[in-house]
Amino acid sequence: MILLGTAVALLLLGALSFVLQPGPPEPECAKAGAPTSGFVDDDNRDCAITIESYAEIRDYETSPKLFRIAGAGLVLAGLVVGVVGLVKRSRRPGDTAA
Repeated sequence: MILLGTAVALLLLGALSFVLQPGPPEPECAKAGAPTSGFVDDDNRDCAITIESYAEIRDYETSPKLFRIAGAGLVLAGLVVGVVGLVKRSRRPGDTAA
């Protein structure tokens, strides 16, 4: 029973780490006459994004998402522990494994 509780805890922590992954940075609008990245904000088409802001957004999009990687590992570990717990629970004391 302890293994199944541990499996549930690992699954919940894994799911929580997906939710806690920080989102991308907000784009900053360039001031009139200032150099821009050539891209505009999806929510505000009148907002030309600064070069620095675009670099931060691209860095976020291309970097590994550590919370999601950790979450995937926790979910996988939870599934393995859950399967092991179910197999151990289903065996009766008199059964022998070959």
